[in-house]
Amino acid sequence: MNQSKGPWLKNSGFVAVVVVLALVFIRLGFWQLDRANELRELQKPYVEKPIVALSDVAAPSENLRDSAINRVVEFSGQYVAQFDAPGQVDNENRVQSWLVGLLEVNGGGAILVVRGTQAEELPKGEVFVKGRLMVRQFEDRAPKSEDQLSRLDPSLLVATYNLPVYDGYVVAKSEVLNGKPLNLKRAQVDPVKPKVPGYYWQHISYVVIWWLMALVVVFLPFYSRQREKKAKGSVN
Repeated sequence: MNQSKGPWLKNSGFVAVVVVLALVFIRLGFWQLDRANELRELQKPYVEKPIVALSDVAAPSENLRDSAINRVVEFSGQYVAQFDAPGQVDNENRVQSWLVGLLEVNGGGAILVVRGTQAEELPKGEVFVKGRLMVRQFEDRAPKSEDQLSRLDPSLLVATYNLPVYDGYVVAKSEVLNGKPLNLKRAQVDPVKPKVPGYYWQHISYVVIWWLMALVVVFLPFYSRQREKKAKGSVN
């Protein structure tokens, strides 16, 4: 009885390995196909979405969702601090120093607001802001000091200000104080695009390669078995 089960168990284990390998190669092919589709989507012109309230797409002390990045948001509150942010790059690849305010949002929390590219006094009173919500920066652009930010990252201010902060920052398009717009030279930035390495047809070629590997894994054992049978037949 044990001898009869031996070959069956051996074959079943071999089949399981073949199936697992084929599924892995098929999954890798679909992964490359997804990346090719993502790359094609990124090549399309950016379509602006409707303006929304900041609280509709983000919340203090929470990571910024992908769907919130690049959205034009509006909110109001009072500025509590202001900083310089050197080493910033605009949409024309010009290196600038940006004026950045920390605004305490009505309803709770605080958010970094890029106000412009020139020195300006911190406004007092309730300010209505409209601007583009961007993902926070992860690499330093300059040394950090009391009145200077090394990067646009609200986590740098958590220890200094006892306020829950919104992830990311807003590049202001407009600010209104007491019904009057504040005329500043605004920073010009393009919507950020996720980066997918490689080229479209490069990813498609990998799709073909991975799926061919899956076919090879499935049919190579049958091919080897057929050759063994032919070899035994010729010997007999």
